[in-house]
Formats: sequence, structure tokens, C-alpha cells
Amino acid sequence: MVNTNDDTVINPDEMIDHNNANFLQIENVMTIFVAYNQKNIQQGINWDTWPDWELCLTAMSFDVAIESEDDSDEIKNLRQHWLAVMQFIHDNEDVSIDGYTITIQGMHGNTFSFDISFEPEVWTAPGQVVKNIEEVKAKIGRRFIQRPITLQMTNIVEHNLGSMWVCPSHVPQFGGKQTYYTESMICMSVDNRETFPSALLSLLCLCIDDTRIWSIAFIEDSQAMKRVQLMEENWPGGIPDQDWEYQ
Repeated sequence: MVNTNDDTVINPDEMIDHNNANFLQIENVMTIFVAYNQKNIQQGINWDTWPDWELCLTAMSFDVAIESEDDSDEIKNLRQHWLAVMQFIHDNEDVSIDGYTITIQGMHGNTFSFDISFEPEVWTAPGQVVKNIEEVKAKIGRRFIQRPITLQMTNIVEHNLGSMWVCPSHVPQFGGKQTYYTESMICMSVDNRETFPSALLSLLCLCIDDTRIWSIAFIEDSQAMKRVQLMEENWPGGIPDQDWEYQ
């Protein structure tokens, strides 16, 4: 987007398509951040310039989007987290964005992808945001699209190994072992102690690392297996007063 060998700074108004771009998409939100941090990109330094007003066009909270003298330290820190994760995505060759979707190439050859929603702030399965928008259009009309859209599959990261995958061989302790209750998606929740952009940065690093994420998923699958075995050993017909077989 920005030529690091050129000192020319383009007016943000010329880089941002205010009238036609879909600013629900992270790809177009990225354009806003890039437009205001051109000098930082050229100089190879941390992004530190918050956009003037254009983030109001996005689904980002107004309190975060517009700087004010009365801003709390919490809001200021949140903006720094957004600057950090957007720069990380922009600068990292292993991360690409297309519309709502972020795709990550792991260092061991595996691929991860997910959609980003700014309101609500979640990541979800690739294509899920578009699917939900189309459902809203069909049910209650286009005029509601700019309002928060309820997403059905949140905290989902899709991967390339498919369902019932074998843990990649490079993963310590679990490499080469079979899973039994896995799908082509992994549930990775946001830590309540983290801001959303900070959690997003952690997730991106986890996907690039391409190792610990498999350990986390494998352990969850092992725990699911233990629960199933416990049920079969103690309540092969179902738990009394809970399962429909006993009704």
C-alpha cells in the first residue's frame, strides 16, 4: 500500500474511499490506519497516529473511534492495542486480509483463517459474517445491516487439517496422535483480561507459531474423550433425570 522507498505522503482523503468502501470489513479498516501512518511505514517505526474521524465509518465504538481530551487511560490503551495489531497484520508476510477474512500461514505449513467482526467484537468462521448479513437482508431488510449483527459461530478459527485430524508431527508430546471429536475448526475464546485487539494479536501469533494451538486443541479433544468414556462406563443408557431416554 505504501512504498517504503518513497518519502511521498498521500493525503488520507485520496487513499480512503469514504463513499463506496465497506467499512465493516477489516480490509477497508486497514486502509484507514495505513493512510494515517504512512510516515511510520516509510521510516519502519511503530504506528502511533490515530485516524482523525474515519473510524466513525466503521463499526468500532464511537468512544474509541474519536479522540477526546477527556479520554480515559483505558480508552487510550485500547487505541494503542488497535494500532499494534493493525501494524502487525500489515507488516507480517504470513498474514493476509481479504474482505472480512484474515488468513495466516503457520510456520510449519498449516493454514488458519477466520472472519473479524467489529460489532460485536469477535472472530468467527470464514464466510460467517457475509452469511449473517445476507440472512439479515432476507429477513428484515437492508436498512438494518449497519446495526450489530448476531453471529452464531463465535471464537472460531478454521484450519486446513479437516475433521478428526492427526496432530502434526512437530508438536511436542502429541505429534502423530489421532483426535476423535475434532472438526476443521478450533474454538479459541478471548481471555476476559485482554482487550479484543490484544487478544487478536495473541491469536495471530498462536497461528503463526503453528504449534501450541494444536496442543490446546488436542488436550480439549482428550478431555472430550474422557467425558465420553466416563458416561459410557457409568451411565451407558444416559444420566437419570437428564437424558430423554429416562423420560
